[in-house]
Amino acid sequence: MGNEGYLILAMGRVEYADMARNLAASIRVMDATRRICLVHDEAFVAGKRDARLFDDFSLLRSDPRYPGVMNKIRLFPASPYQRTMFVDADCLLLKTDIDRYWELAREHPFAITGDRRTHGQWKGVDIATLLAQERAPYLVQMNSGVFCFDNGSGAAGFFAGLNAFYLRRKDCIAFGLHHGGRAQADEIYIGLWMGLNGLDSCGRNFGENSWMASTWGAFGMTLKPERGIAVMRKPKQSVFGRPNPLGGWDRLSPSFVHFVGLRPSGEYKRLAAYFHAKLA
Repeated sequence: MGNEGYLILAMGRVEYADMARNLAASIRVMDATRRICLVHDEAFVAGKRDARLFDDFSLLRSDPRYPGVMNKIRLFPASPYQRTMFVDADCLLLKTDIDRYWELAREHPFAITGDRRTHGQWKGVDIATLLAQERAPYLVQMNSGVFCFDNGSGAAGFFAGLNAFYLRRKDCIAFGLHHGGRAQADEIYIGLWMGLNGLDSCGRNFGENSWMASTWGAFGMTLKPERGIAVMRKPKQSVFGRPNPLGGWDRLSPSFVHFVGLRPSGEYKRLAAYFHAKLA
């Protein structure tokens, strides 16, 4: 697996580096076959344990045109690997079945799960209105907490075009802001760019097993990495961006759990401590 590796982004606040360390510890325990690279900015200071947690370090210099999560779309040149799986720093790997998603992703220069959308609401915007404004036939609605890309010309062209599209349209596109209004939502641009180029997601789940699921709106979680168990239930529908349990529930078993806002905090802290203890 020497040509494959995980990429974790930690730019800005020092807490992101701490979350990246927790994620790296979980990967070390649950997937010991692949390398891990930390992408950081000029302010990052390596800690005593970082050489054990990370195999590689990559500097991504701060650019005021790319606030917060928008740095995700300029990760292509930062990866040292032939095939890369990017994972948000506030995730943890809780199962050992990640090989199936690496295998799935190998079929695509850029791989992310999601669904085509032509109408409805997403991140505070009316999708049909946005598509008409950008002359896109559809967008791919997804969570960009996990995605894969290779180092070939197809992925290089995808990211080059995505960045050009973002820089050209970032002051024109009107939609809800992400992370409490501090930064625009990278998913909107990724989803639009995929639609404008006729691209689809790489699929979604293997039955109830999923590549990643967030804790947002989740209920009845059972997270036991020592037994390879990660189960949660999430509402099938949302109304005005809020979970709607009246529409029924999905039972999911994700490999990566995305702890949005690090909640539930008790579970996140417990699991992070477990992985660090296993390494020690």
